[in-house]
Amino acid sequence: MNKVLIPVDDSSNTLLALKHAVSAYGKDSKTEFHICNVQPRIYRHIGKFLSKKTISEWQEERAKLAAQSAAEYLERAGVGFSFTYVTGDKGEALRDEAVRLGCSRIVIGSSKKNSLSRLFENSATAKLLEISDIPVEVVTGKSIPTLERWGIPAIGAGAATALMAAVID
Repeated sequence: MNKVLIPVDDSSNTLLALKHAVSAYGKDSKTEFHICNVQPRIYRHIGKFLSKKTISEWQEERAKLAAQSAAEYLERAGVGFSFTYVTGDKGEALRDEAVRLGCSRIVIGSSKKNSLSRLFENSATAKLLEISDIPVEVVTGKSIPTLERWGIPAIGAGAATALMAAVID
């Protein structure tokens, strides 16, 4: 049985990953699709004021909203799927969920980025490629905007250089 995990959120890259997975594996009736959304952990300082049930309900609601368009697409495509959500670091949580479900592959959508951008951001794709023993297929979408591509890493590199200069002095 071929089990495919597809991380979903409300981005256009998710739709590209879904389209690829359905066209590549959807014709096989033995293929099971699992869509999964990752919710961030709640900081302890905030968690003190909320019950675990409240936090869980809030995360579940956010996850369902993020996965709504993905679920609608898979329903229109006529393929069966299941939905789960997990919390924590995106890369590790997705890998753990794929292992738990017994998936044979992970199909993830990602925007095109340069090496400098990937260096300074916490990319779920990069983390999955680094830690997963399960094959990861990356479906690339559009390039990110120029400001984000060059501006944000440059600001991060500038801040890192300034910090290093302060430490050296």
